[in-house]
Amino acid sequence: MRERTIKQQIYLNAQEKNLLKQKSKKAGMNESEFLRSCIKGYKIKEQPTKEIREFTRDISGIANNINQIARAVNGARYIRNDDLEYINKTIHSFILEFQKKVYSRE
Repeated sequence: MRERTIKQQIYLNAQEKNLLKQKSKKAGMNESEFLRSCIKGYKIKEQPTKEIREFTRDISGIANNINQIARAVNGARYIRNDDLEYINKTIHSFILEFQKKVYSRE
């Protein structure tokens, strides 16, 4: 059985229809969900782009590797030069890649 039993019909012009379609798609919702969320006063955010999801995954991987190195350092009470170089190189290349993608859009 349907949860919502009241049908509401609205009239939109072509521009409003296109805007509704675009915004609901960016939010990852269908048009009905989008409108209900607006009515409830929810703050609707766009879904992260593929690039942002990839960067988030990369940052998580880097953080995990650094955490593993930190655990080893805590146990041994010293850090190997190879580990320091890995951290420096990885973070530096990530920042450069991020800047290229962000600034290439502008």
